[in-house]
Order: sequence, then structure tokens, then C-alpha cells
Amino acid sequence: MRYGSACMGTTGRVGRPPAGDSAETLRRILVAARQRFARDGFRATTNRHIADDVGISTSALYHYVSSKAELYAAVYRDTVDQIYTEFESVAAEHDHVVDRYMAVLHRSGELQAADPSIAGFLVAVADETRRQPELLELMAPQLGRHQRFFSGLVADAVRRGELSHDADERALADMLGAVLTGLARMVASAGDPQRYVDAVAVLGRFLDGSLMPVDQ
Repeated sequence: MRYGSACMGTTGRVGRPPAGDSAETLRRILVAARQRFARDGFRATTNRHIADDVGISTSALYHYVSSKAELYAAVYRDTVDQIYTEFESVAAEHDHVVDRYMAVLHRSGELQAADPSIAGFLVAVADETRRQPELLELMAPQLGRHQRFFSGLVADAVRRGELSHDADERALADMLGAVLTGLARMVASAGDPQRYVDAVAVLGRFLDGSLMPVDQ
């Protein structure tokens, strides 16, 4: 991504930002772009829409990205890095795989509640990349991080002796990742973050056995 020096056009929109403002402007661009892509999709979103949302000129936007495809991929890389860095952090605070996984689910819900565009953007990525396969190469640095995270979570549990010796590690990693993804899709579709919170709470009770009837 590219940066420029400062100027202000007669329209009042920001042109090239001062060097000290570049990181903040880029952050605003990425957030605005994610919100647009999540709401309107890749094809319907234009760089002008995003520039207008940020309050800069379209030409200023091109000091950061060279194309809409590059911007979409930058949003993907940034969003995936943000959420999985958070997941790694909260998982590290717990010692057992179930506690670590539940911490990840809770943190995911907090992130989605704070910014619903996170789930909306990520759940649409598979469809968008099927329609625009050129995006995949640009997104490459973060592709596979989802699977690597859950595979690592399971591998750590195996090393700690927390799982049965005959546990299918790949299947378990797939299941854990699919639950997270499925819940995110539900939130994006329903537009109701509370349903996510409720589902995670029920899953926690299911896993610890408290959802089952007490023997009389």
C-alpha cells in the first residue's frame, strides 16, 4: 500500500494525508470498505463510495490502494489478522481445550457485537471469490489461517493429553471451525447478535453437562 504527502482540496475532502495521519487514514479506509463490502457486496461497491464514507477524495484513496480488488484483499487480510490475533490471545489465557474454545467463541461474539460488518464481510468471502477468483492471489497471506488456528488448538490439546488417543484431529479441527463459522453466518443472516450469545451459552452448558436432566 502506498502513502502520500498532505493537501486539501477546495471541496473540503482530504487529499494526501500528512505522514503522521497515514496509518489512521488507512484504518478508516479499511473499516469503511469492510462495512460497504459487507452491506453491498464487491460488485456494487465502488472506490468512490468508500472515499465518500471516509471523507477523502477518490484520488487520495489511490495513494493507499491501486484497485478495488486490492482494497478488498487488504480488508480480508486485515480482518483475519485482527480476529485470529484476538483468538490466539484469549485462548492462551486458558489451559484446557474446551475452555480455550469457549473463550474463542465468546471473543468472536464480542467482536461481532462491536462491529457487525466483521461477520457480514467474512461469511461472504467464499461467494465473492468464486465470482472474482483473482481476489484469491491477493488474499493469499491470510488464506488458511482459520484452519491453522483450529488445527493448532487441537494439536495443543493432544500434546497436553486432553483428548482420547483415537481422536481424529483433522475432523475435530473441522468441527470446531465449522461451529464458529456457522454461528457467524447465523448472526450475519439474522442481524441479531443476541442469538449468537444465547447459542454459545447453550453450547457451553451442553459441553459441561449442565443442560442434561439431573438423575432423580
